[in-house]
Amino acid sequence: MLLLKMALRNLWRRKFRTIITITAIGVSYGLLIFFVQFQTGGKEQMANTGIRMQAGHVVIQASGYNLDKELDQAIKDPGTVDRIITETDSAAKVAWRLYTTGSLRSSDGSVLLDRLVGAQPDRERHVSDFPKKLIAGTFLSGKPDEIVIGAAAAKLLQAEVGTKLQLSVSDVNGGIVKVSLRVGGIYKTGGGTVDRGYALVNLARLQKLLRMPGEISQIAIFTDLHSSRGLAQSLREKLKGRGLEVLHWQEALPTLYQVLLVDTASMYIFLIIIFFIVAAGILNSVLMSVLERTRGFGVLKSLGMRPSEILQLILSEAFLMGLLAVIIGLAAGLTISYIVSRYGIDPKDLAGGEQGMEAAGVPMTEKMYPKITAWSCVWSSIFVMVLTLLSALPPSLRAAKILPVKAIRE
Repeated sequence: MLLLKMALRNLWRRKFRTIITITAIGVSYGLLIFFVQFQTGGKEQMANTGIRMQAGHVVIQASGYNLDKELDQAIKDPGTVDRIITETDSAAKVAWRLYTTGSLRSSDGSVLLDRLVGAQPDRERHVSDFPKKLIAGTFLSGKPDEIVIGAAAAKLLQAEVGTKLQLSVSDVNGGIVKVSLRVGGIYKTGGGTVDRGYALVNLARLQKLLRMPGEISQIAIFTDLHSSRGLAQSLREKLKGRGLEVLHWQEALPTLYQVLLVDTASMYIFLIIIFFIVAAGILNSVLMSVLERTRGFGVLKSLGMRPSEILQLILSEAFLMGLLAVIIGLAAGLTISYIVSRYGIDPKDLAGGEQGMEAAGVPMTEKMYPKITAWSCVWSSIFVMVLTLLSALPPSLRAAKILPVKAIRE
């Protein structure tokens, strides 16, 4: 207790330096807290957006479909697989999808479709983001001649709700099939690639066009982001030997997963920079304090203070400095995170335009929010405190080894 009192008194001998050091470390740590929480929230939002638009938390498809994406690599009996999914997790939402490519043509232009999706209207509207992105018309209603297209495609085709378009696709045998459809709805995600080359039609209609009755490309399963891996493993065991593959979203969307890994790596680089600032600030402050008090340490050792006690004294000073900085940083970081969690940050502002950002084919147009968690505060606070003590160790050892006679002469 005596050493702690001495450490607290010594800490305020140079008030200006102490305040500057604590403030610099506290502000840096506060930015770290906000950045970690914002990046965590942004990653989860991006993952969930990509999952809802392009796959599912877990997907089931014919073996090898992810590599070739051929029409003949289809699930022949989706009803049986659907029942197995329901038995495994009754709370999971399931959607059947049939994928292909094609082209749309109007009297004013044409558009190539990178992905034409045959979807079940009653199921798709509960799991997809597209119904929420409609700017005109309605989502799939079950009519056989309707199609939902993006705003960029509608602009190129000079189309609006009710406009008749000609759809051209290749069926499972390689034959060209052309059919007239009417625009039932127009969506806008803000992503140029998606809004131009992604369209949805009714599943039964596309099955008929492709000559694939009762067959689908993929079963998408929607559950919790963090528990989906366990569900994927359970389904792999139950569907073994059926010629199907069960993929976790990280396997089904490898490009998106790689983008998220790069984003995580950038966070760690930022953390290293912040931790370097913390270490440099503590080391500089403690070292200057030790050099200024060399004579004082010599007097203390002459009066009988052991080297271990001097070591504990200086480490106590560093501990108190780090503790105050962590408190300031937590207060600043959590305050910023709370304010941003209330109002969000619009990706359009970050991108400097109206389109927003797009990564791995996933448009980021909705406001982004930090994810405030106790764990992010706990581990970072502990790390800062440990780093503080390690940074203060070299000058503390130097002070503990001071020879009293030599120190008093300085």
